[in-house]
Amino acid sequence: MSRMSKRPRKAAPKSNRRLSPEERLARNIAQENRTPEQSNRRRNAGHAKPLRPDAGETKQPQRTPSPIGQWLSKVFSPVRDSLTGEWLGGPEVIRHLPFLGFLVVLILGYTYLEYQYEYDERAIKEGRKELRNLRHHEQSLRGRFESQLQRSRLDEDMADAGLSAPKAPPTTLPNSANTAP
Repeated sequence: MSRMSKRPRKAAPKSNRRLSPEERLARNIAQENRTPEQSNRRRNAGHAKPLRPDAGETKQPQRTPSPIGQWLSKVFSPVRDSLTGEWLGGPEVIRHLPFLGFLVVLILGYTYLEYQYEYDERAIKEGRKELRNLRHHEQSLRGRFESQLQRSRLDEDMADAGLSAPKAPPTTLPNSANTAP
């Protein structure tokens, strides 16, 4: 079971209601009949302080900053100016925009050339590796070819002497010194 709260309920917040045409007419007539003093009094009655004090008000005497404070403000003024960002729209910066564009083009060109150099260097290394592999392959083919040339010369020399290459593999003969009776 739910209990009823003994606290009084808060009323819904009041909001402005629309004025009827008669009420609007009455408000306009009242505004027209106001004297300038009444309208100024109402305008000055707010809580906001004026942005600039009137000349008639007493001003506090300004203190002169200490030499250390002057030095600190002098040292950190470039930091303060750069953090505000006002220097970006200054005429000095706008005057130097073509030079800044030139620097950006140089940086982008340098980056492109650096990547291109790395790509070319990699291609050169791969080419050298391929060349080394081809040289090894050439040497092995040349060795095989040389061995075939020597074999064919031997066959030619044997044919001139009237000999022919044996068709059966050689057999080993027993050594008579090694045989025991």
